[in-house]
Amino acid sequence: MALLRRLGFHRLELSHKGSVPLSTDRLLLRPFTVKDEKAMFDNWASDPEVTRYLLWRAHITSAETKDVLLYWQEQYRRKDFYEWAIVPKGSTEPIGSCGASKVRGKQLVLEIGYCLGKNWWGKGYAPEAAGELLRFFFNEVGCKEIIAMHELGNDASGRVMEKCGMVPADCPPQKVRSDHGLLRCRVYRITRTQFEQKQKGLNRYGSESESYTDAPSGKDGGKPESRGL
Repeated sequence: MALLRRLGFHRLELSHKGSVPLSTDRLLLRPFTVKDEKAMFDNWASDPEVTRYLLWRAHITSAETKDVLLYWQEQYRRKDFYEWAIVPKGSTEPIGSCGASKVRGKQLVLEIGYCLGKNWWGKGYAPEAAGELLRFFFNEVGCKEIIAMHELGNDASGRVMEKCGMVPADCPPQKVRSDHGLLRCRVYRITRTQFEQKQKGLNRYGSESESYTDAPSGKDGGKPESRGL
């Protein structure tokens, strides 16, 4: 494939892999199971401080969380469905989630998102998980570009994107419908070339000496929908 790219031939569609387990220095990214209901509800899905910047409201009961997990179990049959539990190594309990969705009208572009429970903010977990998603989607799935969005005012999430090498897109804030109403979101982007250049100058996930508040991006915690720029 690298030879074909050098000769000017480019993949015209993504080579979807599904939500295969991924690993970083400190994290395991794995598919959710229904057994994650309590951890997901307790650690982030029921916390309004976490969901205030997401597309969905905090869950009132764990039954809502279970419904989402059951839906995801069905979707895992699809190779183009991406939703992972973020689990620190040495533990079995998820502390957040990350995933990706299609971008309407952009065949080789995906949008990533992430959220973490408040107790795990500021530990560098969000850029570590997001950095692994970039590696996976560029190197294994074949993305040409990856975007992410955060609501205006959620600057901490923007700093996570910047740490991963993403830069603000040259477009005005985008209006995104959510359970909270209409959100105005800033778009960040990174191309495959930019990612490869960043990898040449940094270690796999960037400097761990920097610490940012791992506030969530504009991530859909229920049924994923394609979102356009």
